[in-house]
Amino acid sequence: MSDIKIGLEIHVHLKTKEKLFCRCAVPTSQTQMNRTICPICTGQPGSKPMLVNKAALQAVTQIALLFNSEISKKMYFQRKHYTWPDMPTGYQRTISGPNVQCNGMGGEFLGIGIEEIHLEEDPAAWDPQTGEINYNRSGMALCEVVTKPEFTSLKKLEEWLKEFILALKYLKILHEFGIKSDVNVSIKESGYSRVEIKNVSSPTNIVKAAQVEIERQRETVKKGDKIKQETRRYNDELETTEFMRSKENAQDYRFTPEPDLPIIEIDNEFIEELKKNLPELAYQKREKYAKYKFDEETIEVLVSNVYLTEIFEFALEKELNPKEVGLFLKREILRILNYHTHDFEELEKRNIKEELITLITLLAKETISYTTAQKILEILYDKKINVEEYIEKNNLKQVQDTSIIVELVQKALKSAPKAVEDYKEGNTKSLNFIVGLVMRETKGTANPQIVNKILLEEVQKL
Repeated sequence: MSDIKIGLEIHVHLKTKEKLFCRCAVPTSQTQMNRTICPICTGQPGSKPMLVNKAALQAVTQIALLFNSEISKKMYFQRKHYTWPDMPTGYQRTISGPNVQCNGMGGEFLGIGIEEIHLEEDPAAWDPQTGEINYNRSGMALCEVVTKPEFTSLKKLEEWLKEFILALKYLKILHEFGIKSDVNVSIKESGYSRVEIKNVSSPTNIVKAAQVEIERQRETVKKGDKIKQETRRYNDELETTEFMRSKENAQDYRFTPEPDLPIIEIDNEFIEELKKNLPELAYQKREKYAKYKFDEETIEVLVSNVYLTEIFEFALEKELNPKEVGLFLKREILRILNYHTHDFEELEKRNIKEELITLITLLAKETISYTTAQKILEILYDKKINVEEYIEKNNLKQVQDTSIIVELVQKALKSAPKAVEDYKEGNTKSLNFIVGLVMRETKGTANPQIVNKILLEEVQKL
């Protein structure tokens, strides 16, 4: 038996256009405070929920299918009561609780068992420091994934969360708000008395919160004190967990059926259609891409961003050279991101997937040179352009005409007699200088393979 047990109750912010029970637009991180709200999502007296958002129901079913969970075909919402400033109605609508079939039950993901998966509404955002409440998020669709307490190491927890987030991105259902999770931690020394850390807001903090809570519990036991069943919060500035309240049990929430919403029924056709469109996941693509003899870093770059994965899959479909495309994406995308000190999320915000596909296609067909592709990528990252129009307008097509290249090589050789002399004395690298002159003369558009071939032919004549 392991010395530690960690279980997660992960709340996934689902990427839908509207909220779960009203037609308010789902906010972004840039939305001004309390702008995407209405009487329904702010819990005004007399307001009634609209029918559940179908896109949210599809998303939560996809997640359940991902884990091979048993899908419930008949389910209904309950009211989960609690008094907290972030919940204006005094209850949360959720497809969970006693005597309710959740959207999905059982299953597993990468060796970790799943207890249940269910749909519910997001509370508002309450700042306990200022007392301010932002209702923009109130009523957003959440999918809660409850795992079994089967994480027995922080490393396993970190790796699993990484793959879980990637899976949500591949499904294209993860909102930019990401995930938040309640983290249940227990240790052997206490007899596995469970403590819950509430609303931890990122994968990094989930792992860190678990780590500091394990350390706190071990220190507590060493002092001879007992671990109490309680709810704590993670303070990421101090890297500590702090007491919030005694742990609630299910009966404390006083679950009651939601009278304003009908029973939800789904059929096999609904499930099969979603199952048919499930994507390959990151771990499957790693196996698939390994046959192209990429190094581990290149594979990780290609699978860790949906944009790059789709571009690479396009290259495979069009039978472009996978090795060349993969290495270009890895080298040049990383170069651009490192230069700007950005991450892959910032790349996604640029929304330039179609332009990148055009760029790598033109590069693979040798319509443009590698150098030109690099320069266009730099421009694309700053502003969207029509790649083909830009190449045409700026005369950037790769020079393939051998007669033109012969003339340029002869001119370069005449202008650099010292490089020619060094070559004849055995310094073969001196010809790189000549190649550089030709490439500069053509603004990087000459085909370097042709330049090198003609250069060797011409220098032998001297």
